[in-house]
Amino acid sequence: MLLQFRVLVINHFGFRLGRVRFKNNIIHMRMPNFLIVGAAKSGTTSLYRYLRQHPDIFMPEWKELSLFIGDSFGPLHRAKKPYFYRKAFSKVQNQTAVGEASTAYLFDEAAPKIIKKQLGTIRIIIILRDPVDMSYSLYNHQLRKEGETIENFEEALAKEEDRQADPEFKKTCYGWHANYYYHRRASYYHQVKRYMDTFGKENILVILFEELANETLSVVKKAFRFLGVDEAFIPDIKVHNPAGSILNVPMFWKDTGLFLKTFQFVFSRNLIKKVPHLIRNIGRKPPQPLNEAAAKKLRKRFYEDICHLERLIGKDLNAWKS
Repeated sequence: MLLQFRVLVINHFGFRLGRVRFKNNIIHMRMPNFLIVGAAKSGTTSLYRYLRQHPDIFMPEWKELSLFIGDSFGPLHRAKKPYFYRKAFSKVQNQTAVGEASTAYLFDEAAPKIIKKQLGTIRIIIILRDPVDMSYSLYNHQLRKEGETIENFEEALAKEEDRQADPEFKKTCYGWHANYYYHRRASYYHQVKRYMDTFGKENILVILFEELANETLSVVKKAFRFLGVDEAFIPDIKVHNPAGSILNVPMFWKDTGLFLKTFQFVFSRNLIKKVPHLIRNIGRKPPQPLNEAAAKKLRKRFYEDICHLERLIGKDLNAWKS
């Protein structure tokens, strides 16, 4: 008879994260050994879709699980209970690489240490986009699909410090308050440095959005090598989660974890809160490019951060500076 017993895993927050079943010394429940941690609006959904096509990689249908953050508010669609997180990985079989993608992890200051405590020294993938483009894309996402009501990007930027300093804003805004910090979210240096300090440079793969867009297959193969899986596999390459769409309906019938995500959202006050934003955006035209004067002004604000980041990651970022 097979020896079976269960070991309870107690997580950082003091509750049960999951049950690990052993049969003949083989662990049958697996937790992630790699994460895509961000940045938001930088191609993480596309990379996530490419990687999960690989037969030796498992990534759940539920993107943005965001369990391992220190912010008590957290993203709207996060896994609020360890049970939900555990369920998302219930279909793991014999894949070499097991991971998930949550862009909140890059910005949240506590996330690297929580992740390391829960998952050990794992592989981390970070995608970075030109900060001006990223911040404007995040703003348009919030304006079109979430709770942003300021119709002018520069005015929203000017409001950022007040929003950060206002504890009521964190409580009352629709979704995660950090998604309204357009400049701070795109200031990458300290965010990336936290991961390098915690996991070591050898366990971090930094990809530029421009590289992913222009050399997609080459970048995906590089990610395969980083994760230790066969790079000869060719995924179906196409753009996922393009900017400009108003509403995406999750295919919750395909996956238990995704069903729980949808259930969690529908049976909460968040769905009711989202309706006015959806109505407000019916018929809204696609966003226009950021005007040159505003882009130039914002690029100056990012300049010092870009210089520090360039030295940290060892990549030429001159295109972001002008």
